Amino acid sequence: MPEFLGNSDRVLVPIPRSSLLQKGALWPALEIAEALQREGFGRVMSCLARQSPVTKAATSPGQRPKAKDHFDSLSFDRFELPTKVTLVDDVVTRGAQLLGAAWRIWSDRPDVEIRGFAVIRTISAPERFESILAPCTGKVEWRHEECFREP
Repeated sequence: MPEFLGNSDRVLVPIPRSSLLQKGALWPALEIAEALQREGFGRVMSCLARQSPVTKAATSPGQRPKAKDHFDSLSFDRFELPTKVTLVDDVVTRGAQLLGAAWRIWSDRPDVEIRGFAVIRTISAPERFESILAPCTGKVEWRHEECFREP
């Protein structure tokens, strides 16, 4: 089993969409988390909720929300959460949404080990593109009020 996902003891927490969730609307991160659960990579707990909408990261770079914007717009349901969590998202651009969601959980549960998983990562520099299928592991860092993801 891939180390970055963990095992059945790990909780898979889908990250809410940038908009407020409408009843019956598609929630890609939840669909992905449920597919991972069916494959034995953990169990899904939807403990994050978007309280106010944020701009989508796919907008122009100058308008992308910061990790703090995501932190401020999310709420965390404080029920019993195990100490190993994987945040699940569909696309990671810079990682501000992953970092904001992690901070929201850590603000209440600093004892939790948090990892992130996204099906797709953006690649801004064409020369760094390898192939459509190029799985990787990396990290998201906070530097000078901005998020940076490598790779």
